[in-house]
Amino acid sequence: MFYWIRIGDTGSYESFDDLDDAVDCLNENGAGKIDHWVDGGPGIGIDTPNFHGHDFISLFWGDNAANPIRSLTRWEQAHVEKRLAEVLN
Repeated sequence: MFYWIRIGDTGSYESFDDLDDAVDCLNENGAGKIDHWVDGGPGIGIDTPNFHGHDFISLFWGDNAANPIRSLTRWEQAHVEKRLAEVLN
């Protein structure tokens, strides 16, 4: 399993073995502060001021082909929120 990210609806899926590497990618691409977590409807991931609605950021655990297996745990979500906030301060 990998962490998968797709930034916005025009982005490509990118896999990560490490959550910190995934968050570094979010920061490098200007994800911004998380407004809320998306879990259902359009997908699994996060809404931010820069990426929201159907243009949200996909972020989930998935298989080798980027098929979602599960959402991040609450601990993983808190870690992502903390690491994104560190860059904004």
